[in-house]
Amino acid sequence: MAELEESVLVVVGDDRRRRRLRHVLQSEGRRVGAARLASDALTLANRDVSLVVVGMDLEDLPGLQAIDWVADRLGAPVVVFWEAPTAGEVVTAMRRGAADVITGDTDDEGVFEVAEMAMIEARTSRRVAQVQQAVQDQYGFRQLLTQSPRMLEVFDKIQQVARTDATALILGETGTGKELVSRAIHDRSRRADHPFVAVNCGAFTETLLESELFGHERGSFTGAVGRREGLFEMADSGSLFLDELGETSLSVQVNLLRVLEEMRFRRVGGRDSVSVDVRIIAATNVRLDQAVEEGSFREDLFYRLSVFPIRLPPLRERREDIPLLMRHFLDQLGERHGLETPVLSPEALQRILAYGWPGNVRQLRAMCERWVITHGGRRLDVDDLEPQLGGRAMPPGGGLVVDIEEPLKSNTDRAVAQVERRYLTQLLQRHDGHQARAADAAGITRRTLYTKLKELRIDPADYRR
Repeated sequence: MAELEESVLVVVGDDRRRRRLRHVLQSEGRRVGAARLASDALTLANRDVSLVVVGMDLEDLPGLQAIDWVADRLGAPVVVFWEAPTAGEVVTAMRRGAADVITGDTDDEGVFEVAEMAMIEARTSRRVAQVQQAVQDQYGFRQLLTQSPRMLEVFDKIQQVARTDATALILGETGTGKELVSRAIHDRSRRADHPFVAVNCGAFTETLLESELFGHERGSFTGAVGRREGLFEMADSGSLFLDELGETSLSVQVNLLRVLEEMRFRRVGGRDSVSVDVRIIAATNVRLDQAVEEGSFREDLFYRLSVFPIRLPPLRERREDIPLLMRHFLDQLGERHGLETPVLSPEALQRILAYGWPGNVRQLRAMCERWVITHGGRRLDVDDLEPQLGGRAMPPGGGLVVDIEEPLKSNTDRAVAQVERRYLTQLLQRHDGHQARAADAAGITRRTLYTKLKELRIDPADYRR
């Protein structure tokens, strides 16, 4: 059911078309005003206009100027009525700011659905802005968007622990936003003006991780041509975020425990102790209590890290956030790539809401980026969704976006990114998300693969069986 306070303004020159559009849109208790001229529409408009359907046949404001006029004068989302536009004219209208286009052969159900979706999009965009402002006003967070009670409890915990220097342990599935939470803790602490250094512990071998964390002396191993500071020294006076800590070896865990207890360590191959003042924020998607029982994680380190645990709920347990996050990502990524955002059909939205999202917010963001690239400015239906969402698979070589309004390099970069994304996702699927095997098969180093996956926002955990 449409909200009772919603009102629609139909500004179309053709009398028969205007009467038909008004009749179709008046159902479900919605208020609909109609005008033949733009000048007449101003007398009917008010501040609560939810949608304007504007025709390209107005005598006093012909053509695409009408879209700009609606935005400037009425500040409402606009759907264009165009009797028989070409595909290029539809794209132009949507790039100009139209939410969608109704043509002369659109049936009544299609007219109603287009209007409904445009108003849903507008309501969601307003809600995103309201939630962002509310979260910022109450908690001071700019990067975290939620209306979930469980996430608001997380915000309260962030504020509590940020006032202290206590070690924080962030627990949650892959893609739930653990690094964002760690940054929020740092930004609200007394260390906010000092470095925030992050490292993914799972991306390094045992030897390389120790060198990365503690640094090394010249000649300590092959390739160590000089002294190098580690991340603990780089984070001195600030915060060090240790992501995927559950994947570290017992040897590394021993050294980490010593640093946590004493804030002193030796560089690899060094003799002198180095003292630092670092606040540790750790994160893992591993059940550390089970890892302790299995003997793969030290019990003493577990208790030292568990001073203040913060558990992040998976996206499937905060589904009320999915429309907000999706709208935010689509707008943000559309702006980044210089592309229009896609318009989701009601059926596609329902499938998206019903999906389990094993990769959580990171997976949702990656999907949104893909939809912006493949369906920017166009309608996204159920059949356009990925197979795991209930849609059909993209045909081989399909989905390539070429825009002659952009420079060649932009088109080339986008095409390369699409090919790399498709190649790496298929490779990870074949190797069950195992990065080392995927890197070998691709003929690249694991470090190169990790960098590429991070650039393309692909999470290997999504492909593990």
